Amino acid sequence: MNKVTYGSKKRKACYYNKISGFINEDTKSIIGELVRNSFEVGKDQTDAWENQILELKNGLKRYGIEGYIIFEYDILRMGKRIDVVLLIKKIVFSLEFKNGKNTFTSKDAQQAEDYALDIKNFHKESENLYVCPILIATDAPKWSKEQRIDSYPDKQIYLQRENIETFIPKIKAIMGKYGEEGSIDFEKWLNSPYYPTPTIITAAIEAYKSHSLSDIAKSEAGQTDINQCEEKILEIIDYAKQNKKKCVCFITGVPGAGKTLVGLNIVAKNLNKKEDNLSVYISGNGPLVDVLREALIRSTKQTEDYIKGKTEASINALIQSSFAFKNDNVKSSRPTAEHILIFDEAQRVWNKDKMKSKHKDPEMCYSEPHLFYNIMDRHSDWAVMVCLVGLGQDIYDGEVGINEWFKCGIEEFKNWEMFYSSEIFMQSEDKHIDRAMIENCSRCHDYRELYLKTSIRSFRADKQCQFVDFLLDNDPNNAKIIYQQINDRYPVYITRDFDKAKKWVRSKVRGSQRSGVLACSSAQRLKPEGIYVPKDIDVKNWFLAPSDDLRSSNKLEIVASEFKVQGLEIDWAIVCWDADLRRESNDNRWDYYSFRGTKWRKRNSLINQRYLLNSYRVLLTRARQGMIIFVPRGVDNEEDETRNHKYYDKVFDYLLKCGIKEI
Repeated sequence: MNKVTYGSKKRKACYYNKISGFINEDTKSIIGELVRNSFEVGKDQTDAWENQILELKNGLKRYGIEGYIIFEYDILRMGKRIDVVLLIKKIVFSLEFKNGKNTFTSKDAQQAEDYALDIKNFHKESENLYVCPILIATDAPKWSKEQRIDSYPDKQIYLQRENIETFIPKIKAIMGKYGEEGSIDFEKWLNSPYYPTPTIITAAIEAYKSHSLSDIAKSEAGQTDINQCEEKILEIIDYAKQNKKKCVCFITGVPGAGKTLVGLNIVAKNLNKKEDNLSVYISGNGPLVDVLREALIRSTKQTEDYIKGKTEASINALIQSSFAFKNDNVKSSRPTAEHILIFDEAQRVWNKDKMKSKHKDPEMCYSEPHLFYNIMDRHSDWAVMVCLVGLGQDIYDGEVGINEWFKCGIEEFKNWEMFYSSEIFMQSEDKHIDRAMIENCSRCHDYRELYLKTSIRSFRADKQCQFVDFLLDNDPNNAKIIYQQINDRYPVYITRDFDKAKKWVRSKVRGSQRSGVLACSSAQRLKPEGIYVPKDIDVKNWFLAPSDDLRSSNKLEIVASEFKVQGLEIDWAIVCWDADLRRESNDNRWDYYSFRGTKWRKRNSLINQRYLLNSYRVLLTRARQGMIIFVPRGVDNEEDETRNHKYYDKVFDYLLKCGIKEI
């Protein structure tokens, strides 16, 4: 019997079989199985399937092609299905049919390539196989441009554009170039672990739609960390609810470890519970709030669930800026509708002095942690605050760090219990954190699960953050060791030619991947290179607009600073390095400057030095798949002392010492 029948795989696809079995099976029987395993199938779809089946049967038989065929294969992260997957001679073919279309559009091409990228990047059994996306516009004339069947370094073959007559011959040609003897283990492939590592934006959309996130970490270690952390938080929420307690939890971890994803998932898992479990996600990071809200609204507009006005209101209630949340609640004596508050980037809350300078209202003359305790303390029964703390990422003046959260809970709100991981003391740059105060308080509880130790932002290299830390911590020898471990999968290069940097990034972007130009807000002498760092940008469109939109990050025209990208991410980055962060004359340490008026002026304050170093840390950890660092050549001092080439030469030489290869 030729047909493959594995019951455990029923939901992974609507139909699958050996190619020989598929050819011999009755077409109506195949369509019947497709209909039974699909939802709301109309005549147009069944007609399309019939045409695809007949063409595939004829072509595969004519060319004597053997292997396996899968119809409507689930792409878990995208919530969509690939029309047809062929597993032939250890090659995975991802076929996207556009039935009746007589043109190849960029939107269709992006969709076809995204499907193949998802398989290549997140499907465990495909990571070492060649994966080939083919877009089939059935009625289109033969693609007039040159179509090479070369592949990228990760073994993804270039997108092929074919019509109904040319796609089988193209498959045969690719088999001849890349095919290997032997076959793919079908059962293993179809049951392969699938580790989608979504961007924050994609995760927010999935969480809002499904009330939960699927596995989100590429590595087992990262996913285990996240699962254990979520379980502990949900356990604390149940404890607070059952025992009428007030609790605050601190989730810490390395940059990119998934703190925000955990927060979004906790909010999502409480969306479908009773009203007394309502939760709200808030952040002091305005761009993050704006982008997440806009992403949810845009995605919901494409569904029948969208109701103008009402949908926007519910999304805005679910994700709020800390500024708006404070203003809405500080004057009220009523408890909030939400019992659970998720506070992202809780290290960025303001101290009392900053609050006084920003708010004239006497009700606001407290530190932000004090205000949030006070607001959530109004609940007569229970409340939970989950503080997501990015260590080493404070970049604003007036940010009070995490010690104030503990201090308020221990000294002022004595009915609150605090939960944290002791790693917070090892990893925090806040030298004012009072460890003795915390450890001597019986209401403070140490749980290791609340520290996420594995970075998942880059699904290509979990040591990328470690490399950046060594680089910024003046440890070029260890940076070089880590660089050599990650560069094959997470490329990092350096150049002194901005046009080369843009060309490199453009060559890397595939499908709907995003790239962008990043520079520090204090990088004021990049202007002669044509690089302007605006104080404000249209951040929603920078992250969300399609590549052909002039406002899109992919145009590589609008530069985003650390204040606009913190907490968010792109796939490929150009990080521009200015003379604000330069090497000392003996090249052992960093020198810190800000540009005021017409001159560079040294930053003498230790805290301002830390803000600058952390700004570069944010910029260097935004890319999920790789980056190139642009260091200008500068000029002779006599020509322009603010762009003295020595400032840039020393930085460039240091980055080379860290092992970074030049392009």
